Amino acid sequence: MAKNEEFEHESIQDNQTIGTYLESLVEGFKKGKIVLTAEKQEIELHPNNILHFDLSAKKKGNKSKMTIRLSWRRSDLDEDTKGDISIA
Repeated sequence: MAKNEEFEHESIQDNQTIGTYLESLVEGFKKGKIVLTAEKQEIELHPNNILHFDLSAKKKGNKSKMTIRLSWRRSDLDEDTKGDISIA
């Protein structure tokens, strides 16, 4: 069974830095490998070709918020569950 791993990071950044982060994510998705590192945390993700994409945005007064959520299943887990079965 695979171990659970989590990565969380929160900070205040300028538009240019966020743009650079997003560009790095785009490249990672194209390559099929994203490595996130901050302080003593690190996680390596391997997005496959089928992803769930969820985008929401809202404005309230002078505050705006945008949330992007992407999820997928590890392809090796999918392959493991597609084994042959024999019923007698």
